[in-house]
Amino acid sequence: MVPDDVWHNWRWDVTAGICAGIYQGAIWTFALQLARGKLHATGPQMALATAAPAVGVLFAALWARQMEGKPRLPFVTVTWLIARGMFMLTPLLVRGEFARPFYISLICLAPIIFSVSIPAYTFVMQDIYPDALRGRLMSYVRIALAGSMLLTAAIMGYLQQVGIAGHHLDYKWMFAIGGLAGAASAAAFNRLHVPEVQHKVVTPPFARFFRETYSVLIHNPGYRWFTISVFVSGFGNLVANTYYPIYQVDRFHITPMQIAGMQNIAGVSTLISLMLWGWYMDRHGSLSAVLVSYLFLLLMPLCYALGHSIFWLYAAAAFNGISVSGIDLGYLNATLMFAERGHASRYQAVHSSFFGLRGTIAPLVAIRMLLVMSHAATLRHANWRLGFLVSFWVMFAGVLCQVVSMRTYRIAAREAIANR
Repeated sequence: MVPDDVWHNWRWDVTAGICAGIYQGAIWTFALQLARGKLHATGPQMALATAAPAVGVLFAALWARQMEGKPRLPFVTVTWLIARGMFMLTPLLVRGEFARPFYISLICLAPIIFSVSIPAYTFVMQDIYPDALRGRLMSYVRIALAGSMLLTAAIMGYLQQVGIAGHHLDYKWMFAIGGLAGAASAAAFNRLHVPEVQHKVVTPPFARFFRETYSVLIHNPGYRWFTISVFVSGFGNLVANTYYPIYQVDRFHITPMQIAGMQNIAGVSTLISLMLWGWYMDRHGSLSAVLVSYLFLLLMPLCYALGHSIFWLYAAAAFNGISVSGIDLGYLNATLMFAERGHASRYQAVHSSFFGLRGTIAPLVAIRMLLVMSHAATLRHANWRLGFLVSFWVMFAGVLCQVVSMRTYRIAAREAIANR
């Protein structure tokens, strides 16, 4: 039986998730492919756009410090309102001869601003959902988000390519619609009832907070190996993610409906897998869920490396949908599992800052690394298969580190029980 206060929060969380799905389906389904295909973004610009979500996360420890002892909800809602709502200005900003720099600036700035909300969001999830129900309730929210994203991507892909009565939807207005839905997600999330901070916390100097935050990697070996595994696997995945949209446009000349088709396949696989991930996580633990998720994700660069038709890209999208939903839930719940009560934001800050580090470096070196490995001067002559295979093996090394993390955590858990 779900308590009334949890039920209230879950309903508004689902509403915010549906609005966020519309926002993501209208904007981020097409953003990188439009940058390359319509606005002819260069390799470095594509790398910068891929790295942008990680740049702001580099400052996760700072955001976590700033929210110590303060209400967490405003850190989420205000950030979402700005980061997502700014796309309502796309028809005014992205026009004329400066369309490309404005567009690149917009898709880079939005995720950087959004990153401010990440530590606070983790704490809100810990505060509003009991431990025994969190996996399933969050998975249901993700199902609602994935469903609305799937439907939105299908509609927007059709309106861009086919249109209605000969009129095609311009991507600038599509982004404005997504921005409006993004602002609505912030308004819905603001209706949550989050327990107030019961006591005033004196914010420590940043140097001490930084030292205390990252000391968790020293005294918590299970979390240390988890962080290493996430960093290594994520690095390889982000290198591959830099290649995917460029390869799709340059090799297959992908159309909006094909992009939407891949999103739909990923969305359907996400919906199906989310029905199982919450149950699997509550039964077998978040570390096991992350491991299995990455085994599915390993298949994605293999599909791109070995496939010679767009149908392999559809298969990769299916594996991506299965894995990303498990990783999304698994990362957050693993962080909460490792964290001592009251220190979740610090653990999330460590996790996010390392994501920021790998996410900033990997896309920026990916293009240059591919050209060097291929002995090529331009991406047109690059050896894409080699690039995807290198990404695969880096991700596989991270999976091995995840096995060590699970083993270390289980040994520590048995010792803690024995010492009671």
